Amino acid sequence: MRHPLSIRERRLKRIEALYRIVFEKPARFIASGFLLVILIGVTLLYMPFAQSEPVAWIDCLFIATSAATVTGLSTVDIGTSFTTFGEVVIMALIQIGGLGFMTVALMLLSVLGRKIGLKQRILLQESLNLSGPGGTVRLVRNIVFTTIIVQVIGLCFLTAELYGTGDYSFGDALYYGFFHAVSAFNNAGFALWPDSLMQFEQNTSIVITISILIMIGGLGFTTIADVTEVKGWKRLALHSKIMIGSLLVINGIAWFGLMLFEWVSREGALYGRPLDEALHATFFQAITTRTAGFNTMDIATMAPVSIGLILILMYIGAGAASTGSGIKVTTVVVILADMWAFLLGKKETVIMERTIDTFQIKKAYMVAITSFFFIVFITTLTVLTNGHLPATAVLFEVVSAFGTVGLSLGITAELNNSGKELIMFMMLLGRVGSLTILFTVAQQLDRKIRYPKEKLLIG
Repeated sequence: MRHPLSIRERRLKRIEALYRIVFEKPARFIASGFLLVILIGVTLLYMPFAQSEPVAWIDCLFIATSAATVTGLSTVDIGTSFTTFGEVVIMALIQIGGLGFMTVALMLLSVLGRKIGLKQRILLQESLNLSGPGGTVRLVRNIVFTTIIVQVIGLCFLTAELYGTGDYSFGDALYYGFFHAVSAFNNAGFALWPDSLMQFEQNTSIVITISILIMIGGLGFTTIADVTEVKGWKRLALHSKIMIGSLLVINGIAWFGLMLFEWVSREGALYGRPLDEALHATFFQAITTRTAGFNTMDIATMAPVSIGLILILMYIGAGAASTGSGIKVTTVVVILADMWAFLLGKKETVIMERTIDTFQIKKAYMVAITSFFFIVFITTLTVLTNGHLPATAVLFEVVSAFGTVGLSLGITAELNNSGKELIMFMMLLGRVGSLTILFTVAQQLDRKIRYPKEKLLIG
């Protein structure tokens, strides 16, 4: 006869079941970690001493999610709605979200002298989309070192420029410089000014400093480590070559496109402005559009074709293992290379004299397709639950959330609670990854049964 379990035993059973659910899969653990960070963040932001004026719980949750996923969308003006403590909480969430909570956790374990086992290495591998768990400890150290050095340099330049304007005391300039250096490097796009960086549209020092921080953060930590350790272009990893090449090509195309649509076209917001001012404004907007979310131009006044270009750039996003999101540049490059190989009748997909593994090609298509369907699905739900908002603006908001960009056509504060929840889901999906979200619920099986092959009529 089986004896009934005591209350303590039943409680232990439930804890054990919860442990298996969370830690059974690395993808599930990563998603749970982000949720835990967001929960802590929203609790702190909701405290009375964190707010300068009353902020609703749903708005605190929205901002905590936006900060932890380094998005930058906000339903309230953080510079006036939160105290210095609240702003520091947001900055901490941005830093943890940009580095990844697994990176922060392993860094703390390393500082405390604790041994980092294989399980922790695999979790970091999944978190940063690495090919294997080898070298993870060294990579964590490189990530932390790079983050500190780059942000301190950015802090110095921003502080000097803000203090030099005469509008800020040294203490205020230092604080503003620190906050925006962290926000820019992590591609978060949060600003303490209500107009983002529009007041600095023609300030070369601010624009260049923020742009460099965004580009370094968007390159990816593995690329940065590769560039600093390897001598010569030929010895760089293929991933690093693609990232550096895409930085020049995509940003160059974006800059040229925005100049064409915003300065040359009569519909553009910069039409009739001097050439140097237009080059200045479009350069920064081309850099920040992919992942960062700062803006020196009013996005709502831009030409419709520019909005379309920005949608594509936000969907692509930054590099893998970076502070940005989107489907990632390498995903796009692999898909384009595979399409080109198919058109030429080649059996293998080759990039820069390197053959791409079939599994990686399938993964690239899977990431692009699942992300597209998530965008369509969430956009549809948001339009249905927020009928007072234009569908185009909602689509822009959803893609911006997915790419963790933070640009908006001005509808973020007008979203109802359902809309805010859907956008929060897209921010989390964009930062964690659509495949990671699917892997948290999917059961992967390798069937031993093999079925006969048959050709379908395609196209």
